[in-house]
Amino acid sequence: MEIWQQIFSQKIGQMKPGDRWTLKVDYNLQSNDLDPGWKQFLQQHAFARFQCSQCWHTWHSAQVNILFHMHLDRKQRRGQVKMKIFRQECKKCLVPKLELPEFSQENVERVLENLMLKIRGKCYREAINPHDLSKIIVEAQIMGPHDSSHCEACRLGICCLKYEAQAPASTFFRSASLLPRIFPAQEEWSEAETGSSRDSGSSCDWRRFCCYSCCLVIFLAVLIFVLLYFKNK
Repeated sequence: MEIWQQIFSQKIGQMKPGDRWTLKVDYNLQSNDLDPGWKQFLQQHAFARFQCSQCWHTWHSAQVNILFHMHLDRKQRRGQVKMKIFRQECKKCLVPKLELPEFSQENVERVLENLMLKIRGKCYREAINPHDLSKIIVEAQIMGPHDSSHCEACRLGICCLKYEAQAPASTFFRSASLLPRIFPAQEEWSEAETGSSRDSGSSCDWRRFCCYSCCLVIFLAVLIFVLLYFKNK
């Protein structure tokens, strides 16, 4: 947690040097359960490494969720951020424990860069561009389905993807330049899914219209042929 607080203090100090902000962990946070004046940001698709505290099995996930609640007291010029990192369980243990993930410093900085944008937009009411949100780097090769039964965020209905990839632990700290896969930030991901669904629905409607039109033309042609045939007789 220390690395999160250090980078947070550095970034918020550069962005709003006249205001005092604090960041702390609160594992009682609930999604969309906000006190008056508080705002929410949910970072999805974060990449991290997990290690079981019982059998020492390690795994990676590109479907880590981080919940932030933010509040700014404008008169006192003081802000608070509470965060909750959702955990996962080891699938090899019979009685697994929920484990916290480990993030590379680069992805911590990217997540907090997104948080800075959200603080500017939601707390200071500044105009921000959603496309400025930093993309999360996947630092290992992604393989296999996401195990929803061992994901805390899935149990709470927060995980937005049903399947995700997991990879061998040995590749976690490989250079991002060697594995340049990235996941969009939350708003861009949702926007892409919405656009894709819209285009797909439009394409299906057009194909259905063409099919009906062709059937109608064939029916009329057969009807005219039959009428002309009997008329000539």
